[in-house]
Amino acid sequence: MTLTLFITDKCPACARVKKQVDDITKKSNDLNLQIENIKDYPQKNLLIVPALYIEDELYAYGDINEKRLLKRIKVKETETAIISKL
Repeated sequence: MTLTLFITDKCPACARVKKQVDDITKKSNDLNLQIENIKDYPQKNLLIVPALYIEDELYAYGDINEKRLLKRIKVKETETAIISKL
């Protein structure tokens, strides 16, 4: 599963979320974290950073609730496992 975090320079919230998500992804071999600077992606039309995407689907803007993120990731992993068995 790929998590993509869009950030910008000199953004305290971006630094906080980057650390949170980085810590989460280090605990799981199934998670891949991509950090992207929003300046490199003008086509995204994002006005608020940090912006966290899960598998190219917008999950959250700004600070994240770690418990909710963990729950969402677990649900996605379960759904993927069920679909692959069909």
